[in-house]
Amino acid sequence: MESFISLLVFTLPGLLAYFWIQLFGLTPTVKHQSTEMLAISALLWIPVVITVLFVYQLLAYVSSLDVIHLKVDVPILKKDWTMINKLSDIATLSDNVWFLLYFVASSIIVSFYLAKFICKKGYKKFLDKVNQVRKENGLAPLSENTTVWNEVFLGNEGQVVEVYKIDKPDEKVIGCIKKVSRAFEPEKNIVLEGVEHWTKVMEHYEVETEDAFIDTKTGLVIKIYNLEQALEAQDLYNKKVSNSTTS
Repeated sequence: MESFISLLVFTLPGLLAYFWIQLFGLTPTVKHQSTEMLAISALLWIPVVITVLFVYQLLAYVSSLDVIHLKVDVPILKKDWTMINKLSDIATLSDNVWFLLYFVASSIIVSFYLAKFICKKGYKKFLDKVNQVRKENGLAPLSENTTVWNEVFLGNEGQVVEVYKIDKPDEKVIGCIKKVSRAFEPEKNIVLEGVEHWTKVMEHYEVETEDAFIDTKTGLVIKIYNLEQALEAQDLYNKKVSNSTTS
């Protein structure tokens, strides 16, 4: 039981923050090893626990005031919140169910907002400083996304693409992307919708391709059409089809 509580107190906050950061889309170039993940979680543990214990100290201080018990009917403030003055106090409080519930709930909330800050502002400011040094050293700046796959396919805009193998350009599939693999899935897969429809659209109208993603390992080529032109071509095709059916 003691090992479980130690794991809860000294591991959970950092792992939660790491988990949130991954979910918010800030993924490394390669999957972290267990030792690397442990080191990152340990660094993230510090700000989370500092915030959680600071709020706890405030609760402990407020609950010790007589005026709280006289005028304010807030059950949580009437609990026995022991002030933390040394590390051994944390071990003592670990036997308190109320403290553990508070610690877990607060860690979830604090780690969520810490991860949000890191992904939204902290990482960008850090990257700006890194790119400033890289430019001074004559190196190309790093992108905000950690992988080419994330950069190209994990955005929130619709994409009409053409997919084929580099040695078989005639065997192509055209469609609108519906689902794509996440960064660390072992295989990079794409689900396309409207394949027959978009194939006919591209047969009748010329649409420029903006980018082409090439997987040098598998020889897969994914051409990305200009979305605005693709939608215009689709409108023209739909009008043509509707006119032919009415006539």
